[in-house]
Amino acid sequence: MRMVTGAVLLLAAEHSYAHTYMIGFPSHDLVAGVLLPAAIGFGVLGAIILTWELLTELRSTPPNSPVTRDSSP
Repeated sequence: MRMVTGAVLLLAAEHSYAHTYMIGFPSHDLVAGVLLPAAIGFGVLGAIILTWELLTELRSTPPNSPVTRDSSP
């Protein structure tokens, strides 16, 4: 679940960054003042959560066993 959350936050960061430059002249400064910090915040938070999930997933998996989440036949 953390991996999905991190990926969604990174996607939100990309969208807010892209939408910053799609807004026209009269409102560009106002929009850039909101969306650029939002893009940075979403990107940093998404990278932290995604890295946290990857590190805990690597640490919880035994090195010589296959990764199985469902043990039913």
